[in-house]
Amino acid sequence: SVEAVAEEMSGKASVYKMNVDENPNVPQRYGIRGIPTLIVFKGGQEQERIVGAVSKDAIAKVVEKYV
Repeated sequence: SVEAVAEEMSGKASVYKMNVDENPNVPQRYGIRGIPTLIVFKGGQEQERIVGAVSKDAIAKVVEKYV
């Protein structure tokens, strides 16, 4: 889960979770069409995105490429 990866990456990466119903402008701004969507940013630029439910290991593998 994202929460587990956030805990493991503490001090290396910042992880933020957002409710798109409470923030309706964000999905439009980033072209989010499916929920859940994980977007990895580095230096303020989008590096990669994962759409759909994936395993903790898959999330960690993507995030580790950028820390």
